[in-house]
Amino acid sequence: MRTNPRCTKQFTFNVDDVKGPLNLSETILSAQTSEPEWISDGFGFVDVEKVSGDYVKYSVTQNGTPDQFTISVRYITASTDISQTDLKQHLVNVLGLRDDLRLFYGKFSADEQLSATFGSLRGLRLMRGTNLYESLICSILSQNNSAKRWNHIARLLMKHYGKKVRFPDKSSWFLFPRPKDVAKLTARELQQTTSMGYRAKSVLTVSRMIQDRELELESVVNDSYENALEGLLQLHGVGPKVADCFLLYGTGQLRAAPVDVWIHRIVSRLYFKNMKVSRPTTASFLRNRFGVWAGYVQLYLFHYARSRV
Repeated sequence: MRTNPRCTKQFTFNVDDVKGPLNLSETILSAQTSEPEWISDGFGFVDVEKVSGDYVKYSVTQNGTPDQFTISVRYITASTDISQTDLKQHLVNVLGLRDDLRLFYGKFSADEQLSATFGSLRGLRLMRGTNLYESLICSILSQNNSAKRWNHIARLLMKHYGKKVRFPDKSSWFLFPRPKDVAKLTARELQQTTSMGYRAKSVLTVSRMIQDRELELESVVNDSYENALEGLLQLHGVGPKVADCFLLYGTGQLRAAPVDVWIHRIVSRLYFKNMKVSRPTTASFLRNRFGVWAGYVQLYLFHYARSRV
């Protein structure tokens, strides 16, 4: 993050602030998020969020190993000063630094299929979204899309319809648009400016429902997994995989286990001896076998599947 030193503040995390190992690069580049991937700037990974009432651009860098490390955070605000404590807590939540990975590894050490991923992926953590609307829209964009492709579409959506925030170091950033910014558009406009294709109808429908207060995403956060899933499946263009993506990465429902082609293949191979099982059966198996760790298991198996299947 190129900034004017006079504008930039910084602080650090260390191993005592994190429950278990951390691999920042693997976590951010996991291709498993519900918001656009943070941008690499050569030093660390950069993102912009609203914290303590102001927009903050921060760069996060890890030095050391997954087990012995320091995390350096440099940040700059758009206009006012912010609470450093609030920013630190924001990053703890987003990066899942309170998820006890030592407990996760120990609990499933006897599962030979899963534990085989722990060595190469040590410190991989599950990121959470910070904006429910953004998380749901990005989950919709991820349907039948590569991570690279849906991230590109999301960035175009931000560029064309999001607010532009300027920082004292002369840099600027496009925010994710608000529901009302998208609700007034047409499917054709969205398709022409972002190439999101058939997903435009779903994006518009959800945006208009939120704008008209027919859909309250905040209620999903405190609902049970089963009730939240049932409600989401009523939305246009939202199937089980999209709903589970939003619940896992957007709301932190760790029992959610999105099943895409990679997870379907690897679970069938590792746990069903290559028998043909349906995607709903695969999702139910992950939830029943791994409980509140199902989302983490999905994250680790996803990486394993992409490299081995």
